[in-house]
Amino acid sequence: MSLPDPPSFHLRLSPELKAKLLAAKGRNSLNKEILERLDRTFDPDPALRLAEILRPVLASLAEEDRAKMLDLTASAVDILAKASMRKRPRARSDEDDSSRSEI
Repeated sequence: MSLPDPPSFHLRLSPELKAKLLAAKGRNSLNKEILERLDRTFDPDPALRLAEILRPVLASLAEEDRAKMLDLTASAVDILAKASMRKRPRARSDEDDSSRSEI
């Protein structure tokens, strides 16, 4: 017995937004890219969590050290962002999702 298809949701995108999504999707199907982006909106923002952790530490530092710490933290965040983009999970295949995508 086969599983039922997931619910379908038809979405109208501006040509500009669709072009941005297509450019950003990498190896994902467009459907998978949109689902991942929507799902991320419900996750707590890691940058806010990092700011909460660093705020008391930064407050205790001298101005020069605070500036260095902020630069180092920004560099570390950039490195982590690049690494997470390289490790994005591959979509099952474009053919699997394209049959369900109505975009």
